[in-house]
Amino acid sequence: MPVVLEDWISLSINLRNICEKIRGCKISDRTWYDWEHLAGANYPQGKRISARTYTQEQTKMLLCLAWLRKENPRQKVTYRSLRDYFQANEYKLEEVFDKYCEQVNAGEVFVADEVKASLEKIALREVKKCCDRIMNRKLSRNCWASWKQYLGIPKYEKFVDEGTASLLTYMACWRHDNPTKKFPLVRQLIVMMTSASRRAMTLETASSAKMWHQWRMRGCKGKDLHRYLAMCGYKVSLRTLYKWGNFSQRRHYSVSELQEWKVKAANRRCA
Repeated sequence: MPVVLEDWISLSINLRNICEKIRGCKISDRTWYDWEHLAGANYPQGKRISARTYTQEQTKMLLCLAWLRKENPRQKVTYRSLRDYFQANEYKLEEVFDKYCEQVNAGEVFVADEVKASLEKIALREVKKCCDRIMNRKLSRNCWASWKQYLGIPKYEKFVDEGTASLLTYMACWRHDNPTKKFPLVRQLIVMMTSASRRAMTLETASSAKMWHQWRMRGCKGKDLHRYLAMCGYKVSLRTLYKWGNFSQRRHYSVSELQEWKVKAANRRCA
C-alpha cells in the first residue's frame, strides 16, 4: 500500500528518529518536549506520545530546529528566531525529502549529512557579474564593497557560499526596484527572498534571486524559460516559445541550451 511521505514523516516516532539522525545524537524526552513547545505542537491530542501527529508546518519547523541545533548547539532559540530560520531555509527541506526518497527507494540507510555536507563555494566576481546584469549597469567598487560589508563578508574574501551569493543577487534585484530606499535588515531580506509573494521584485527583474542564480549555474525548466529570457531583456510568452518550436515546459534546459534560446530570441527580435 503506497504511503504519502508527508503523512508518514508527521508521525511523532518517525519525525523524532529523523531529527536524531540530522542532529547526530539522541534526543531526550525533555528536549523533545521543549522542541514541541518551540514549534507550537505541545498541545494535548488524547494520544500516546509515540502516536502523536503534527501538521505539515510543525513538521517542517521541527526538522529546521534539528538542523539549527546541529549547526548552533548552544544558540538560544525562540519561536521568532526559529520562524525566521525556517522561512530562510525552507528550500533545504525539499532537498532532504528528495534525498530521503532516493535512499529509501534504493534500499539504503538515510544519511542526513549527504544532503548538505559541504557548501558549494562561488567566486564573488561571478556574483558581481550577475548583479551588474540585473542592475543593467556596472556596480562601482565602493557600492560593491558596501554591499559586502552589509552582509558581513570580509573585505578581501574571494569566494562565498551559495546562500550568500543568492542574497547578493537578491539585493541587486531589490535595489533595481527600489533605487532610493534603504536596504531592509539582512534577516528581512532573507525572508523576502524566500517569500512566495516576491513583493520586492518584478517579473522582469528576476522572478527570484535564488532561482536566477541557479538558472545561471545549472539551467532551468521549460516553465521558467520565459522568466529567464525576461531577465536577459527578451520579453517572450510561453505561447510564443511554443510557436518557435522544440519547446516543452517539462523539459530541463542546460546552461548551453539557455544560451541557444537567448541567441534565438535575439535573432527573432532583430528579424
